Amino acid sequence: MATSSPLDALAVALAACAAALVTQGAAAQALTNAHRVLAPRAAAANPAAARAAHARDDVPAPEHMVPLLSVMVQAFPTIGANADGSDLWPCYGHTNPNTDCPTIGNPQVQMPLGSLVVGKPAFSWALQNDDIFGFGLGNGIGCDAFVNGTTGLPYTQYKPCAQISTFFEDDTNDTDDDLLQRIVVTQGTKVIYDTGTVDFGPAGPINYPVDVQLYYDVNFGYWPGAEHGPNNGNCTPDIAYPLAAPAFPNVIYQVAGGSTCVRPQPGRAHVWTETVLATPSYHQVTGTRCTSHGVASPCYVTSWDRKHHITQQWDVFLR
Repeated sequence: MATSSPLDALAVALAACAAALVTQGAAAQALTNAHRVLAPRAAAANPAAARAAHARDDVPAPEHMVPLLSVMVQAFPTIGANADGSDLWPCYGHTNPNTDCPTIGNPQVQMPLGSLVVGKPAFSWALQNDDIFGFGLGNGIGCDAFVNGTTGLPYTQYKPCAQISTFFEDDTNDTDDDLLQRIVVTQGTKVIYDTGTVDFGPAGPINYPVDVQLYYDVNFGYWPGAEHGPNNGNCTPDIAYPLAAPAFPNVIYQVAGGSTCVRPQPGRAHVWTETVLATPSYHQVTGTRCTSHGVASPCYVTSWDRKHHITQQWDVFLR
């Protein structure tokens, strides 16, 4: 990866109001695959006491983000398996009642505070066969989107082979700035996955410190009909963007990164993530910059002033 931040480059491009190209195959990404879960730490069980402690002169408020875990885990075996249409995992034992997975164990007990259910992590991932771990596990879908990426036409369902999941502890007490993330997966100089910049909206309101999980349902490369880039296949195009108003739209939106995805090949792949808390600024644009995305003119593009950031990266092996 280049040493300069893709988020920095993106902010410059947005300030210049550069036009993004949305290419064939974008219909499969009409809804974002990005998700956020906030899990307050045990220390936040008494938020009044936590705030009082931070107010003391000898206990300064924390001012940083702490990386905890970054991993690619097995995708849920059945999409939308819960009664409310949500997926089986991730599932946290910190709600009362927890309607996704209220119990665990044998004999069953209520999911306790601090518990988490996720898929099995792995280093090796199958591209084409339907036996991801070699033991009949997983959801029966390989990671090459050209073979297993979608069902039906025009791309009615995105078929993930895995979830990319990152965890960090937020000690910043910064509730107002937007939480951003970008994930890029490469093989050498070639890109096989790029979320673009995902804006999850304001980090708060939340009691600090808080554990944050950001996760994505993923496969790699492109599906038939989405060969051409930039922003093709799993190089995500603009989603819910540009904006109709100069404010966060209360839904997660994604700003295309401009990468062109190629088909994944057997071998090592590098996963790079950057997570940022940043102040958004909105810039009015007009004409086809809006209407080509189905947004009335005038509309708004975003740039960000970065306040806190972390990077997390690791390798997986595709076979």
